[in-house]
Amino acid sequence: MKLALRLLVFSVWLWTASLTSSAREIKIIASPGVTADSISMAELKRLFLMQTRTLSDGASVVPVLQRAGWVHETFVRDYLSRDSEEIRVYYQGLVFTGKSSMPKQLDSDAEVVAYIGGADNAIGYVSSAADTDKVKILTVISEKSKDRSLLKRVEPEYPKELQRRGIEGTVRLSLTVSARGSVQSVQVLGGNPILAEAAEKAVREWVYSPSATTSTIEVSIPFAVRP
Repeated sequence: MKLALRLLVFSVWLWTASLTSSAREIKIIASPGVTADSISMAELKRLFLMQTRTLSDGASVVPVLQRAGWVHETFVRDYLSRDSEEIRVYYQGLVFTGKSSMPKQLDSDAEVVAYIGGADNAIGYVSSAADTDKVKILTVISEKSKDRSLLKRVEPEYPKELQRRGIEGTVRLSLTVSARGSVQSVQVLGGNPILAEAAEKAVREWVYSPSATTSTIEVSIPFAVRP
């Protein structure tokens, strides 16, 4: 009886996880040739506002937009702090003044993945449910303290049952990092609760560069099933 109850609870848990993973989340993707595994929120914003054309490691990248839809709306709101109309006018202004050309625009997740997967140095965004086998998924780091560098990174272990069922998602965490660089505490801000447990376990082993004070750092960790 107890075993049957456990199986029922686990099945409900997986069903809930599946629903959560299909929520309106997005992930940042890059061409396989891009060497970076992560990108800061500030860096991502500068790239898509055409204020820079390179990553922090000096590599050149080209931003790719979705033309419309909830994925585009979510990206410009959460990562560029604008709405779709504001960003459209912003890009038009850059083109009109000759400061930049219009970024590449595509109509769907599939088109974005196909384009970025075939490019040498492109970066873009898709829904968390998109098939991203042919591209690299970047971890997005939002640092409230700008002077902390990640020195040791431990990758989360993908829960086998969720991986087997093809359940993906992005987990958002807020880390409290001590002056010496160790992660003191972790707060889950969003994402699949089972994936969040795995992500939390991993980031507790991360080590940042020393600083004079304690810092709060927000990170987004993607989980994607690989063949």
